[in-house]
Amino acid sequence: MGEIAEKLGLEHSSREGFLRLVDFLLTELPPRRMFTARRTRPPAHEAFEFYPHPVFDLPLSGEKEICFSEGTEILRPGDVFQLPPAAWKLPRWTRPHEMACLVFQEKFLRITYVELDRPLAGGVRPVSTVFFHTGTAPGEEIRTLLRLLERLGLAGDPGGAAPELFRGLLRLVRVMLEQDSSPLPGKAQATFRKIRHYLTENSGAAVTREETARRFKLNPGYLSRLFQAQEGCPFSEFLIRLRLEQAAMLLRETDLLVDEIADRCGYQSTTFFTATFKKRFGHPPARYRNSHVVSEDNPGGKA
Repeated sequence: MGEIAEKLGLEHSSREGFLRLVDFLLTELPPRRMFTARRTRPPAHEAFEFYPHPVFDLPLSGEKEICFSEGTEILRPGDVFQLPPAAWKLPRWTRPHEMACLVFQEKFLRITYVELDRPLAGGVRPVSTVFFHTGTAPGEEIRTLLRLLERLGLAGDPGGAAPELFRGLLRLVRVMLEQDSSPLPGKAQATFRKIRHYLTENSGAAVTREETARRFKLNPGYLSRLFQAQEGCPFSEFLIRLRLEQAAMLLRETDLLVDEIADRCGYQSTTFFTATFKKRFGHPPARYRNSHVVSEDNPGGKA
């Protein structure tokens, strides 16, 4: 754990620790600059990151190098990087730093702590295992601010209001944490959440049940039983579903070629990807894309 985490007494799944983290962001690192990624064609042959939900990166110490649609920036404490759904980013893990991430999923909010104590090379990225996962979904007030922040960011924040709006978002996040009364996850549930988080961030890589079990020091058979108990499906089915949902998002939101999307989502064979996608969504990828209208005013698409 880094210096900031030690100072705040941050621990995995500790609501009190992550409340202190939000207070630290509000009082010690008030947002001063915001950067927003756009939905542009990502760089070829790079392991860029994309998500179907809003994500915010907030450096706590050191310097964070990140590439995105607008170029390359060095983020420092007080900076906020906004990644709208289906936009891309390419973090460079070359500078030691601590960072917090806010991940606004449909059914919950995750606040993640990441520490990089030494530079990593060769596309390796740190695995974050310290986070808080709410038991409730973000409310409409939070979702309204998320929409406003995205629109302001894409417009270049002409009035300079985005940092103050983000500070308001942090205040609502703090209230959400205070009111979250979900019980602490048991050992099995906590392990499952860590693995699910890992798969979400690495589904495009050559992930297997055996590799994942080794990474988390589990027996592969236990890993299968864990997914059946927590998710109601086998590990392989969950991974396929995750990859296909990401592929569908990229088809709706980007102009990447089907071959590129297949590769980005962990499929070595476009033919196999097409068959699997059609089985899941009822249409092959190209027809699925053509049935959706995509624009900046309607970024989610409409059938």
